[in-house]
Amino acid sequence: MMKKVGSILLISLFVIFVAGCTKYAKDEEIQQLNNLKAEVEQLEKEIKAKEQEKAALQNEISQKDQKLKELQSEKEKVQQRLQQLK
Repeated sequence: MMKKVGSILLISLFVIFVAGCTKYAKDEEIQQLNNLKAEVEQLEKEIKAKEQEKAALQNEISQKDQKLKELQSEKEKVQQRLQQLK
């Protein structure tokens, strides 16, 4: 995902450089630049959403790991009690 954003930024800089070398930017070049800017913004939003989703999933994993540890501890206690009863 980051490679795609980097590529788009590189292309944007190239377009700006090429447009900067001419006296005036053509309407087509301006449109391409605007399209690239919009695409970069969209990709940045997607990255942010995915990062939030990742954080939520990591939090969920952490909670489940904690619950697993609690259950394993309880299981060990039950097994010890069963051994004492035998």
